[in-house]
Amino acid sequence: MPLLQLRQANLNRDDLERSVDIIAVHGLDENLTEAWTDPVTRTLWLRDLLPNTLNVARVLTFGYNADSRSFYGHRSADRIQQHAHTLVADLQADRALENCLQRPIIFICHGLGGILVKKALAYSSTRTSQHIEHLYSIFASTYAVLFFGTPHQGTDKESWLAIAHAGSPRQRAPPRFDTQLLMATEKDSETLQSITEQFAPLMKQFHIFFFWEELESGEGNRRGYIVEESSAAPLVDNTERAGIHASHCEMIRFSDRNTSSYRTVVEALVRYCRNAPSIISRRWKKAIETLARTRSDEAFELAGVAFDIHNDNQLFQYQQKRSARPRNKHFHIPQAVSSIFTGREDVSRTVEDSLFAQESTQSFSQQRRFIIHGIGGSGKSQFCSKFAQDHRERFWGVFWIDATSMETARQSFAKIGKQGGMEATLDAGKYWLSNCEEPWLLIINNADDPSLDLLSLFPEGDRGHILVTTRNPNLTVHGTNGAMELKGLKPRDASLLLLKAAVTPKPWDNAIEDVANKVAAALGYLALALVQAGAVILQGMCNLQDYLKFYDQFRTSVSERRSSGASLNADQVTIYATWEHSLSSLEQRATEAGEDAAQLLSTVAFFHFEHIRVDIFTRALENRSGSNKDVTRPSFLMRVTGGIFARLQPPLVLPRFLRQNSWEQDPHRIRLALSELRSFSLISYDGKDDSFSLHPVVHSWARDRLEAGARTVWAQVAVNVLADSILLPPGDAGEPHEEFRRDMLAHLDYCIRARSIEVLDYDAWFGGIKLPFALVVHHSWLHVFRQQVVTAAKCGYVYLERGRFNEAVALFTKAKDALIQSRGHNDSLTMAAMLALSKAYWGLGRLEESLALQTAVVDARTNILGRKNAETLSAMNELGRSYWLNGQYHKALELQTATLRLIEPALGPTHDSTLTAMDNIGVTYGSWQRYAESRDMHRRVLTVRTETLGCTHLHTLETMNNLAMALMDLGQLEKAEELMDEVYKYRKKKLGKEHPYALWALCNLAKVKSKLELLTEAENMLIGGIAAAKRSLGEDHLGVLMGEGELARVYARQGLLDKSLHLSERLIQRLEESRGSGHPDTVYALFNVALLYEMRGEIDKAVETSALAAERSEVRLTKRHPMAQAIYAQLNRLKMQNHEDDDRTIIDCVEAQNEGVVSPERSTGKGMWRCKNDTVFRHLQSYKTF
Repeated sequence: MPLLQLRQANLNRDDLERSVDIIAVHGLDENLTEAWTDPVTRTLWLRDLLPNTLNVARVLTFGYNADSRSFYGHRSADRIQQHAHTLVADLQADRALENCLQRPIIFICHGLGGILVKKALAYSSTRTSQHIEHLYSIFASTYAVLFFGTPHQGTDKESWLAIAHAGSPRQRAPPRFDTQLLMATEKDSETLQSITEQFAPLMKQFHIFFFWEELESGEGNRRGYIVEESSAAPLVDNTERAGIHASHCEMIRFSDRNTSSYRTVVEALVRYCRNAPSIISRRWKKAIETLARTRSDEAFELAGVAFDIHNDNQLFQYQQKRSARPRNKHFHIPQAVSSIFTGREDVSRTVEDSLFAQESTQSFSQQRRFIIHGIGGSGKSQFCSKFAQDHRERFWGVFWIDATSMETARQSFAKIGKQGGMEATLDAGKYWLSNCEEPWLLIINNADDPSLDLLSLFPEGDRGHILVTTRNPNLTVHGTNGAMELKGLKPRDASLLLLKAAVTPKPWDNAIEDVANKVAAALGYLALALVQAGAVILQGMCNLQDYLKFYDQFRTSVSERRSSGASLNADQVTIYATWEHSLSSLEQRATEAGEDAAQLLSTVAFFHFEHIRVDIFTRALENRSGSNKDVTRPSFLMRVTGGIFARLQPPLVLPRFLRQNSWEQDPHRIRLALSELRSFSLISYDGKDDSFSLHPVVHSWARDRLEAGARTVWAQVAVNVLADSILLPPGDAGEPHEEFRRDMLAHLDYCIRARSIEVLDYDAWFGGIKLPFALVVHHSWLHVFRQQVVTAAKCGYVYLERGRFNEAVALFTKAKDALIQSRGHNDSLTMAAMLALSKAYWGLGRLEESLALQTAVVDARTNILGRKNAETLSAMNELGRSYWLNGQYHKALELQTATLRLIEPALGPTHDSTLTAMDNIGVTYGSWQRYAESRDMHRRVLTVRTETLGCTHLHTLETMNNLAMALMDLGQLEKAEELMDEVYKYRKKKLGKEHPYALWALCNLAKVKSKLELLTEAENMLIGGIAAAKRSLGEDHLGVLMGEGELARVYARQGLLDKSLHLSERLIQRLEESRGSGHPDTVYALFNVALLYEMRGEIDKAVETSALAAERSEVRLTKRHPMAQAIYAQLNRLKMQNHEDDDRTIIDCVEAQNEGVVSPERSTGKGMWRCKNDTVFRHLQSYKTF
């Protein structure tokens, strides 16, 4: 009995409008009555105690299967969803029968029950469609939620098993702890995070009271808290918190109405019951209008019918005008449907019935998932492509995820995120789909890896249709709407496919069909093998009648070659034999195109099998020769000389078609090789983006067929080809190059997995002989060494650009160390590698290592090239900016001043490096509060960049952003707002609304609006921007911290001091971890917290925090900086305000005067030391009011 009424409200009929429903939801390993019953006195307080105080409340309890064993495995998220949906449906039905749909609701939840209620309310809040809007009543009627020991931030699985189940044979969990027990409530759980994100925006609709356990659970050494206070009662504004003096299970069992814990709970319930009826009544009036408006929009879209809410919701109809264009807007499947696709009608009907049937009559919606599993080569991917094409117009968007690995899935979702105008990240792509109200189909392909977390690839929420293809039958548990195994084709369909693939002329007599039936049976009716056999027959390598004889020979050969290695099952032998036949036929042609095709196949066996761009090979060919244009054939003497040097070099580890001399280059060879592979159906070509793909099984065969030694060679060939296709700066400029490197990432990952990038130990191989002397002695090995260093640098560059900083550091370190050994610290290439490594260190937050490398480069270039050299000045510019970012404002200003003084005469006033130096020093002026100088510098740069680059170029927008901040600091707020509006608009348009630079502009725009007292607008912008930044950048990224700091200041200006203080205190901790305790950002945050304490009247804490800020300000700022002066002035003022004007205070003030911080003059009547510098005084006053 899921819903049980414990007590009816004791009210007269005239007082029924005062009644309230209280619903109790128990936790894990509990039931609907015993959970709330004292085991000694058998007092069920919800029934026996509560009604004595609350006669207006009807009390119900909801039960569900809460046995922890039912939450084992990957389906825990689905079970929570099922129970939440049941709670909403049962409660709505009960209230409808009781004729009290608009009666206020108060939930009392324990443990996992709180997670169910959160999910239920989030679900109910979305039920606004015409046929299911009755379910919306639960959300609209809920007034308050009391959470008892609910793990909002997760709990530890091991603790639960060891403590909660200690000594309880009935509840003891099975012994396998690694089966994801309590998956939904574990720390960092995807399910928990999803429910939290869904519930967070709704919290301000309810009164929330968090209770945590104050006594440990368990026996003997196995004691502890089931749910820690931080998880049970998170610090959230406008919520209440209290501890219950009991263990986790006992905290909801009361036997005495006089205990303090019970009185706390009842007082809250009485207060909520008193206030709820009038508030919920007003809410329902607005809800009815909203639902009518929603229904109006829905009717307009679907049937051309609407409700006039200005005329008593009278129904009217109109002629709906529909666009002639199809509904589908986004359609991306990487492989086109084969023109000879045959059969699978029965499978298509099954999937249709599962995904589409009864959509309009379901009592609630859920994300519809169907799992298709089967062996490789059975046609799973082709079926999904065909299904998507056939049903294209049912979906607004069709999207494809390559789930070969988490990295390829991440890249696929990143493309979807960018398509939606968001940042190109996995989370952004999932978030966009989760919030798309239009119907979409997501195909998750090749989810074969057993370690793949498939659940994490499903977008959150209940929207969307998902097809999953996999070889792993264990994944069928994720099919909310079913699953099926895709086996071989039906015999008749298999024969038809073979004859189509072989282009066998019609009509087909019985003899031909009989032979086709025998071949199809021998090939196991597997689609991929049938297509391959048809391609061999089509190429004339054999005829249909002879095919089985040749096939049996290759089948025997495959089995013998694999006898000593890993075993193959019968289906794999069948498929592999067809390809062996094809490759043998290709090689027997003994043509250049055939040989190139075989080598190309062996090369791409170590790439990722999808989206292999043809220009990987054409770029590699061009880059090896420098250019394929205007190349003249060299003289006879030059060719002889070149031949001698070529003999001194080791053979190039490249396919033959890339080893052409510059005067012999023929890019057409690559196209011919691809044509050969395509003719045998070994690859599929996509003309839309000039790329090709291999079926995963073909890809595996191409690698497996190679002997161990050959695999090592061809893996190195693959690495070399990729490296040759990539250019290092400055030859890599432009968006096409950037897009190319982005597409190389998946292939690079696959290559490095098979063949890691190593660099010879120069000292060990060459005895410490420096170049160029080693060139004479070890010419061949030096060539190898050079290739390895260049490859490490190029691959590190790709990883750096994509934010894979750890991989970039590893590769750049190898290149840097090798160059130091071979060329010395002062070589130009060595210094370029050091600067690249410094950028990777910066990305990891390893600032000291980054600064050390940049400093070394500046020193070396200064000594060798001189300070006026362009490369030296460029390095100085980078180092100065790094000093500023690291909060070393003194060093930044000093170095940038010297750089600007030298760079303008050397390069000219309009050179891009000069403008960058001017822009950088303008920002540093702002950090020194030299706002007028900052404004003037940025105006000069903006004028030039607008003329030369245009007003929407990214460099121009950066300068415009800097100028807006200077104007804001000078109080010219309207002009600052106008500029920041432009910056945000164009960055959003060019980069996407969730790109870090767009979010940075949003934060600065909110800062200006806050200064203009547009506080609500600023708050909304920051909340949305911070959420987006967390999705794209992570919790502790500088951009997130910057946004949260600004949001805290907005809260303070709104008078929400508790909210501001809570956010600021958390911010300080994270700044200390990521930026350092002495960083100006941390010091500034401490300064603000001290002001908050003062505003709250907590002067002792204000003094303590100001003293800490003053102490830390000396680490990088020193007492000469205006911010440090403001902090010392604040500290002394607070001490005087706190009546601590003793000898020590006077000495402190005298010392501060001697340091030039404050003047001995006292401001009359205010008891505060006046700053010697008027600018500092204004600075202090502005901080005081945030």
